[in-house]
Amino acid sequence: MEPIDIGLRNGTESTFLQDRWNSLLDTIGDEPEFLYVWALTTWVNGFFWFFGGLFVLMDVTNRPRWLRKFKTQPGTNEPLEWTGLWRVMKTILFNQTVIGVPLTYIGFHTAGKSNLPDVRVLPSTFEVLRDLCVCLFFAEVGFYYIHRFLHLRPLYRYVHKKHHEWTAPFAWAAMYCHPVEHILSNMIPPIIGIHLMKSHLATAALWFPLVIVNTVRDHCGYHLPFFPSSEYHDYHHAKFTECFGTFGYLDWLHGTDKQYRKSKQCLRHRWLWSTKSARELVPDK
Repeated sequence: MEPIDIGLRNGTESTFLQDRWNSLLDTIGDEPEFLYVWALTTWVNGFFWFFGGLFVLMDVTNRPRWLRKFKTQPGTNEPLEWTGLWRVMKTILFNQTVIGVPLTYIGFHTAGKSNLPDVRVLPSTFEVLRDLCVCLFFAEVGFYYIHRFLHLRPLYRYVHKKHHEWTAPFAWAAMYCHPVEHILSNMIPPIIGIHLMKSHLATAALWFPLVIVNTVRDHCGYHLPFFPSSEYHDYHHAKFTECFGTFGYLDWLHGTDKQYRKSKQCLRHRWLWSTKSARELVPDK
Protein backbone atom coordinates (compact mmCIF):
# COMPACT_ATOMS: atom_id res chain seq x y z
CA MET A 1 0.00 0.00 0.00
CA GLU A 2 1.31 3.42 -0.98
CA PRO A 3 2.02 5.79 1.95
CA ILE A 4 -0.57 8.53 2.21
CA ASP A 5 0.15 12.23 2.16
CA ILE A 6 0.21 13.19 5.83
CA GLY A 7 0.03 16.89 5.02
CA LEU A 8 3.57 17.74 6.11
CA ARG A 9 4.55 18.96 2.63
CA ASN A 10 3.35 18.45 -0.92
CA GLY A 11 4.78 15.82 -3.21
CA THR A 12 7.06 12.90 -2.41
CA GLU A 13 8.68 14.73 0.51
CA SER A 14 5.43 14.28 2.46
CA THR A 15 6.36 10.62 2.99
CA PHE A 16 9.15 11.58 5.43
CA LEU A 17 7.19 10.78 8.61
CA GLN A 18 5.72 7.66 6.99
CA ASP A 19 9.20 6.35 6.27
CA ARG A 20 10.34 7.06 9.83
CA TRP A 21 7.20 5.36 11.18
CA ASN A 22 7.85 2.25 9.11
CA SER A 23 11.44 2.17 10.33
CA LEU A 24 10.21 2.30 13.94
CA LEU A 25 7.74 -0.55 13.36
CA ASP A 26 10.43 -2.58 11.59
CA THR A 27 12.47 -2.29 14.78
CA ILE A 28 9.86 -2.91 17.50
CA GLY A 29 7.32 -4.95 15.52
CA ASP A 30 3.79 -4.23 14.35
CA GLU A 31 1.73 -6.78 16.30
CA PRO A 32 -1.39 -4.85 17.50
CA GLU A 33 -1.56 -6.23 21.05
CA PHE A 34 2.09 -5.39 21.70
CA LEU A 35 1.71 -1.88 20.27
CA TYR A 36 -1.65 -0.88 21.78
CA VAL A 37 -1.16 -2.51 25.19
CA TRP A 38 2.50 -2.80 26.05
CA ALA A 39 4.29 -0.22 23.90
CA LEU A 40 1.66 2.49 24.38
CA THR A 41 1.47 1.87 28.14
CA THR A 42 5.26 2.07 28.46
CA TRP A 43 5.38 5.25 26.38
CA VAL A 44 2.61 7.04 28.28
CA ASN A 45 3.73 6.03 31.78
CA GLY A 46 7.35 6.77 30.98
CA PHE A 47 6.39 10.21 29.70
CA PHE A 48 4.47 10.87 32.95
CA TRP A 49 7.47 10.00 35.14
CA PHE A 50 9.90 12.00 33.02
CA PHE A 51 7.84 15.15 32.47
CA GLY A 52 6.48 15.24 36.02
CA GLY A 53 9.93 14.44 37.34
CA LEU A 54 11.29 17.73 36.00
CA PHE A 55 9.00 19.59 38.40
CA VAL A 56 9.55 17.13 41.26
CA LEU A 57 13.30 17.64 40.93
CA MET A 58 12.76 21.36 41.46
CA ASP A 59 10.63 20.62 44.55
CA VAL A 60 13.14 18.21 46.07
CA THR A 61 16.22 20.38 45.46
CA ASN A 62 14.61 23.85 45.67
CA ARG A 63 16.60 24.71 42.57
CA PRO A 64 16.94 26.70 40.48
CA ARG A 65 16.39 29.32 43.14
CA TRP A 66 15.04 31.94 40.74
CA LEU A 67 12.04 29.74 39.98
CA ARG A 68 10.84 29.67 43.60
CA LYS A 69 8.92 32.92 43.10
CA PHE A 70 6.69 31.11 40.59
CA LYS A 71 5.27 28.73 43.22
CA THR A 72 1.48 29.02 43.32
CA GLN A 73 1.45 28.37 47.07
CA PRO A 74 4.79 29.71 48.38
CA GLY A 75 6.30 27.86 51.31
CA THR A 76 4.63 24.54 50.48
CA ASN A 77 6.74 21.57 49.39
CA GLU A 78 9.89 23.66 49.77
CA PRO A 79 11.54 21.23 49.87
CA LEU A 80 9.26 18.30 49.14
CA GLU A 81 9.56 15.70 51.92
CA TRP A 82 10.81 12.28 50.87
CA THR A 83 8.26 10.43 53.02
CA GLY A 84 5.36 12.05 51.18
CA LEU A 85 7.07 11.63 47.84
CA TRP A 86 7.66 7.92 48.38
CA ARG A 87 4.03 7.42 49.43
CA VAL A 88 2.86 9.08 46.23
CA MET A 89 5.26 7.06 44.06
CA LYS A 90 4.09 3.73 45.51
CA THR A 91 0.45 4.60 44.88
CA ILE A 92 1.15 5.67 41.29
CA LEU A 93 3.13 2.51 40.53
CA PHE A 94 0.26 0.42 41.90
CA ASN A 95 -2.30 2.30 39.79
CA GLN A 96 -0.20 2.11 36.63
CA THR A 97 0.70 -1.59 36.90
CA VAL A 98 -1.78 -3.52 39.05
CA ILE A 99 -4.79 -1.48 37.87
CA GLY A 100 -3.82 0.11 34.57
CA VAL A 101 -2.09 -2.72 32.71
CA PRO A 102 -4.78 -5.42 33.21
CA LEU A 103 -7.59 -3.00 32.33
CA THR A 104 -5.75 -1.86 29.21
CA TYR A 105 -5.25 -5.49 28.19
CA ILE A 106 -8.90 -6.38 28.83
CA GLY A 107 -10.13 -3.25 27.07
CA PHE A 108 -8.06 -4.01 24.00
CA HIS A 109 -9.34 -7.57 23.70
CA THR A 110 -12.99 -6.71 24.41
CA ALA A 111 -13.56 -3.42 22.62
CA GLY A 112 -10.33 -1.98 21.32
CA LYS A 113 -9.04 -4.36 18.66
CA SER A 114 -12.03 -4.43 16.33
CA ASN A 115 -11.83 -2.35 13.14
CA LEU A 116 -8.41 -0.92 13.96
CA PRO A 117 -6.80 1.14 11.19
CA ASP A 118 -3.75 -0.25 9.43
CA VAL A 119 -0.96 0.47 11.89
CA ARG A 120 1.53 0.74 9.04
CA VAL A 121 -0.27 3.65 7.35
CA LEU A 122 -0.13 6.98 9.19
CA PRO A 123 -3.35 9.00 9.36
CA SER A 124 -3.69 12.26 7.49
CA THR A 125 -3.23 15.57 9.27
CA PHE A 126 -6.98 16.13 9.04
CA GLU A 127 -7.73 12.75 10.66
CA VAL A 128 -5.31 13.43 13.51
CA LEU A 129 -6.73 16.89 14.23
CA ARG A 130 -10.31 15.62 13.93
CA ASP A 131 -9.69 12.80 16.40
CA LEU A 132 -7.84 15.09 18.82
CA CYS A 133 -10.79 17.50 18.84
CA VAL A 134 -13.19 14.66 19.62
CA CYS A 135 -10.86 13.35 22.33
CA LEU A 136 -10.57 16.81 23.87
CA PHE A 137 -14.34 17.27 23.99
CA PHE A 138 -15.09 13.93 25.63
CA ALA A 139 -12.14 14.17 28.01
CA GLU A 140 -13.32 17.54 29.31
CA VAL A 141 -16.96 16.52 29.61
CA GLY A 142 -16.11 13.13 31.12
CA PHE A 143 -13.64 14.54 33.61
CA TYR A 144 -15.91 17.36 34.79
CA TYR A 145 -18.95 15.21 35.55
CA ILE A 146 -16.99 12.29 36.99
CA HIS A 147 -15.01 14.73 39.12
CA ARG A 148 -18.19 16.33 40.49
CA PHE A 149 -19.59 12.85 41.10
CA LEU A 150 -16.49 11.98 43.15
CA HIS A 151 -17.10 15.00 45.36
CA LEU A 152 -20.44 13.60 46.52
CA ARG A 153 -20.61 11.86 49.87
CA PRO A 154 -19.63 9.12 50.60
CA LEU A 155 -17.53 8.89 47.41
CA TYR A 156 -15.45 11.84 48.49
CA ARG A 157 -14.83 10.36 51.92
CA TYR A 158 -13.87 6.87 50.76
CA VAL A 159 -12.42 7.52 47.31
CA HIS A 160 -11.57 11.08 46.23
CA LYS A 161 -10.30 12.34 49.58
CA LYS A 162 -7.04 10.47 48.99
CA HIS A 163 -6.22 12.72 46.04
CA HIS A 164 -7.06 15.80 48.10
CA GLU A 165 -4.54 14.92 50.81
CA TRP A 166 -2.34 17.32 48.84
CA THR A 167 -3.97 20.72 49.26
CA ALA A 168 -0.84 22.13 47.61
CA PRO A 169 -0.24 19.55 44.89
CA PHE A 170 3.00 18.71 43.11
CA ALA A 171 3.47 17.18 39.67
CA TRP A 172 3.38 13.46 40.46
CA ALA A 173 0.39 13.96 42.78
CA ALA A 174 -1.65 14.22 39.56
CA MET A 175 -1.91 10.43 39.59
CA TYR A 176 -1.99 9.98 43.37
CA CYS A 177 -5.49 8.66 43.97
CA HIS A 178 -7.66 5.73 45.01
CA PRO A 179 -7.73 2.88 42.41
CA VAL A 180 -11.44 3.50 41.79
CA GLU A 181 -10.71 7.13 40.97
CA HIS A 182 -7.81 6.12 38.77
CA ILE A 183 -10.19 4.06 36.65
CA LEU A 184 -13.09 6.52 36.60
CA SER A 185 -11.20 9.79 36.30
CA ASN A 186 -7.73 9.08 34.92
CA MET A 187 -8.38 6.22 32.50
CA ILE A 188 -11.92 6.50 31.14
CA PRO A 189 -12.31 10.18 30.04
CA PRO A 190 -9.10 10.35 27.93
CA ILE A 191 -9.80 7.07 26.15
CA ILE A 192 -13.42 7.73 25.13
CA GLY A 193 -12.54 9.68 22.00
CA ILE A 194 -9.83 7.22 20.96
CA HIS A 195 -12.31 4.33 21.09
CA LEU A 196 -15.15 6.24 19.45
CA MET A 197 -13.01 7.36 16.53
CA LYS A 198 -11.06 4.09 16.24
CA SER A 199 -8.00 6.31 16.24
CA HIS A 200 -4.67 5.28 14.81
CA LEU A 201 -1.92 4.22 17.21
CA ALA A 202 0.09 7.31 16.27
CA THR A 203 -2.82 9.56 17.22
CA ALA A 204 -3.15 7.81 20.58
CA ALA A 205 0.61 8.12 21.11
CA LEU A 206 0.25 11.87 20.55
CA TRP A 207 -2.98 12.37 22.53
CA PHE A 208 -2.07 10.66 25.79
CA PRO A 209 1.15 12.67 26.35
CA LEU A 210 -0.91 15.81 25.76
CA VAL A 211 -3.22 14.60 28.55
CA ILE A 212 -0.17 14.03 30.76
CA VAL A 213 1.17 17.52 30.06
CA ASN A 214 -2.20 19.00 30.97
CA THR A 215 -2.69 17.12 34.25
CA VAL A 216 0.93 17.64 35.34
CA ARG A 217 0.56 21.33 34.57
CA ASP A 218 -2.61 21.42 36.69
CA HIS A 219 -0.84 19.84 39.67
CA CYS A 220 2.76 21.00 39.32
CA GLY A 221 2.53 23.79 41.90
CA TYR A 222 4.20 26.31 39.60
CA HIS A 223 2.88 29.11 37.41
CA LEU A 224 5.80 29.49 35.04
CA PRO A 225 6.44 32.08 32.33
CA PHE A 226 5.49 31.00 28.79
CA PHE A 227 3.65 27.97 30.21
CA PRO A 228 -0.11 27.52 30.80
CA SER A 229 -1.31 28.67 34.22
CA SER A 230 -1.94 26.14 37.00
CA GLU A 231 -3.91 28.59 39.15
CA TYR A 232 -7.33 27.17 38.22
CA HIS A 233 -6.89 23.59 39.41
CA ASP A 234 -4.58 24.68 42.22
CA TYR A 235 -7.54 26.68 43.56
CA HIS A 236 -9.63 23.49 43.49
CA HIS A 237 -7.07 21.69 45.64
CA ALA A 238 -6.93 24.57 48.08
CA LYS A 239 -10.71 25.06 48.39
CA PHE A 240 -12.22 21.67 47.29
CA THR A 241 -15.66 23.04 46.36
CA GLU A 242 -15.20 24.68 42.94
CA CYS A 243 -13.34 24.43 39.62
CA PHE A 244 -14.05 20.79 38.79
CA GLY A 245 -13.18 21.01 35.10
CA THR A 246 -9.94 21.58 33.24
CA PHE A 247 -10.65 24.58 31.02
CA GLY A 248 -13.50 26.17 32.97
CA TYR A 249 -16.30 26.13 30.40
CA LEU A 250 -18.46 23.60 32.24
CA ASP A 251 -17.74 25.26 35.59
CA TRP A 252 -19.02 28.53 34.08
CA LEU A 253 -22.07 26.74 32.63
CA HIS A 254 -22.99 25.11 35.94
CA GLY A 255 -21.97 27.99 38.19
CA THR A 256 -19.27 26.02 39.99
CA ASP A 257 -16.72 28.81 39.77
CA LYS A 258 -18.51 31.76 41.40
CA GLN A 259 -16.16 32.14 44.37
CA TYR A 260 -13.14 31.45 42.21
CA ARG A 261 -14.04 34.36 39.94
CA LYS A 262 -13.83 36.68 42.96
CA SER A 263 -10.41 35.36 44.01
CA LYS A 264 -6.83 36.46 43.50
CA GLN A 265 -6.18 33.14 41.79
CA CYS A 266 -8.63 34.06 39.04
CA LEU A 267 -6.81 37.34 38.43
CA ARG A 268 -3.51 35.45 38.31
CA HIS A 269 -4.84 32.79 35.92
CA ARG A 270 -3.11 34.09 32.80
CA TRP A 271 -0.14 33.40 30.57
CA LEU A 272 3.01 35.09 31.86
CA TRP A 273 4.99 36.76 29.09
CA SER A 274 7.79 38.13 31.27
CA THR A 275 9.91 37.02 34.23
CA LYS A 276 7.49 38.64 36.68
CA SER A 277 5.52 36.10 38.69
CA ALA A 278 1.73 36.09 38.96
CA ARG A 279 2.04 37.11 42.61
CA GLU A 280 4.13 40.09 41.64
CA LEU A 281 1.55 41.13 39.06
CA VAL A 282 -1.39 40.47 41.43
CA PRO A 283 -0.13 40.81 45.03
CA ASP A 284 -1.98 39.25 47.95
CA LYS A 285 -2.60 42.72 49.38
